[in-house]
Amino acid sequence: MKRNRLLFAALPMLLACGPMFAQDVFELHGYMRAGVGRSSNGGEMASFYLPGTVGNPSGGPGYRLGNEEDNYLELAMDVRAYEKGSTNFKLHFRPTFRQYNDARDASTDAGGNVDSSHSATQNQMVYLREAWGEVNGVLGNSDILKEATLWAGRRFYQRHDSHMLDFYYWNNSGDGVGIENVNVGLGKLSYAYIQADRNNVDGGWGTGNFPGKVQTDVYNYNGKVVVGSHDLRWSGLSPWEGASFNLGFQYNEPSRRKGTDTLAYNNIGRRFHIEYQQSNILGGDNKLYITKGDGSTFWNWYNPEVNTHNNWWMVMDNLYIQPMKQLGLGVVVVHRVQNEDDRQPGHRDMTWNSIGARPVWFFTQHISLAAEVGYDQFKVTGDGSAADGQTRGMLKKTLALQFSPQSSWWSRPVLRLFVTRANWNKYATAWGTPSALGVFNGYQAGTTFGAQIEAWW
Repeated sequence: MKRNRLLFAALPMLLACGPMFAQDVFELHGYMRAGVGRSSNGGEMASFYLPGTVGNPSGGPGYRLGNEEDNYLELAMDVRAYEKGSTNFKLHFRPTFRQYNDARDASTDAGGNVDSSHSATQNQMVYLREAWGEVNGVLGNSDILKEATLWAGRRFYQRHDSHMLDFYYWNNSGDGVGIENVNVGLGKLSYAYIQADRNNVDGGWGTGNFPGKVQTDVYNYNGKVVVGSHDLRWSGLSPWEGASFNLGFQYNEPSRRKGTDTLAYNNIGRRFHIEYQQSNILGGDNKLYITKGDGSTFWNWYNPEVNTHNNWWMVMDNLYIQPMKQLGLGVVVVHRVQNEDDRQPGHRDMTWNSIGARPVWFFTQHISLAAEVGYDQFKVTGDGSAADGQTRGMLKKTLALQFSPQSSWWSRPVLRLFVTRANWNKYATAWGTPSALGVFNGYQAGTTFGAQIEAWW
């Protein structure tokens, strides 16, 4: 009996040790980046981004090569909890650790107060991004359901991203429940219900306010408002060789606790998606994405205070090719239009255009030179600022000497030595400084340099 107790006590340690002790049960995947950098006018390295564009919800970084100022780690742990025949249960966990470069004291925990200069904010966090479970093989042997998966918990739900921008343009992640891979003969259907608390995020569209910004009064709403998101997807459509289509519809509905003073939080949101991917193009592939939405689906967030009549649409193209062993190339193009309700005073119309490219030249299997150039253009009509109706622009350029395992654009881990230069026009500062930490306040250009390692496994 004592021996059994010891075995049960040791089981968590065995799982945590991964493949060495429990390779049939446990798998460890992940992502990390870490680095160090400085700015040309002294002080900390700062990322460059044009306020109002993709950088707005996340605070940066815009085009990401040589432009990331945080140490970030995700540990994705997969546990095969039960497996017999076609029936299996799997558990997934993803603790995440982040510390921005301006919090240098590595001996201080990520939620701590570094020499009295940083409080426990979103800049220094340990948090759980995924904790969910799935089950297969319990719905019978019919052609429709035998490959279907039931799931529940907190997860990254079928995310789609643009790597060069670190922009998850189709991302309805959170706490939820759903069914995936229902075989309807022509492709597969998936449905998910995702629920988000309005609790501590800001849904404003103006200066200093943007969806996703964490407020200091974290418990202001205290669970009084939630948004339920219904997500329907149709995937696996391949009408010709190398083609893949994904279609989606999202519907957000708010739920407000009766008797509260949050009467304005009653706006719904709807969003349509279509993505077409074509493989086998010069050693790579191309993804064309089109979306249209309104109300609380703005910027992938859940904001029932965003007027349902506020609408937006976006077209994005992501191309990756490697036509020869020595050369890889990534290109991204974005056109996004946002229109506020024209019945409300002071409504604004916004347009974001972006184009960027990252060629990588391989001198050897392990050594390469990457160059990234990205240009963002943003125009707002109706905000009443000095930049009203004017084009706000930023050009960001990076050169990076890279060391990686293979001569591939996607090869990771990669260690980089980089220098980044950005310049912006006088209108670009209307909604904030286009550099983090205020390092280049009062300037229209800046340079940073440093080193970084990035990996996924």
